[in-house]
Amino acid sequence: MKLIKHPYNIIYMIYVFVSFVLGVILGNGLIIFLGWNMTLAYFVYILSKGYPWFKCRFPKWMLPFYLSFYILFFPNTIYILTDFIHFQESLFFQHYPNVYHFIISEWLIFAHIVIGALFSAKLGMESIHHMVSHLSITKIKIKYILLTLLFLLSSLGIFIGRFLRFNSWQFMQIFQIISEVLNHFAFAFSFVLIFTLIHYVTYFIFSFNDKKHII
Repeated sequence: MKLIKHPYNIIYMIYVFVSFVLGVILGNGLIIFLGWNMTLAYFVYILSKGYPWFKCRFPKWMLPFYLSFYILFFPNTIYILTDFIHFQESLFFQHYPNVYHFIISEWLIFAHIVIGALFSAKLGMESIHHMVSHLSITKIKIKYILLTLLFLLSSLGIFIGRFLRFNSWQFMQIFQIISEVLNHFAFAFSFVLIFTLIHYVTYFIFSFNDKKHII
């Protein structure tokens, strides 16, 4: 009962419900799909919370598979930030820059995407804090090396998801994915660097009031 009443669980359930209802009312499939994106992000948070349970009930040799699964799905927590690109489809302006449409539905969509992106990113950063704690990572250099590797891989995952349209569970198509990435290597490399920076900024923003998370 306590788990169900946790604020994150409540926010998640409300967000998915609103995504469906708002999407149906507005006839907007993107809004409905945001509920699915949030579910993937929340799954990462659940994975981070469930690591101690898994560790106690399964052989140690299986732990790397659990961690790999976490890394594989982690990009979904930051992926919703890329949904900001859909604002270009909204009718905010009659004439740019200072003549606006007074269409409240467009601002409902704006609010829903922003709330989803912020909450999803928060879930991702909280999941990192859980994993750092569970793995007893105390050395600062090791922590930031691992963070950098995670953020680089996550940024690559976001590129693969957004541009190449692969999902996390399609990792078995690894050779096709590598081929596609190499076909767009220059752009992919730049994109990964930009989003690694975004990961780090997000990490520090959501950790600013908790020194034990930052150091």
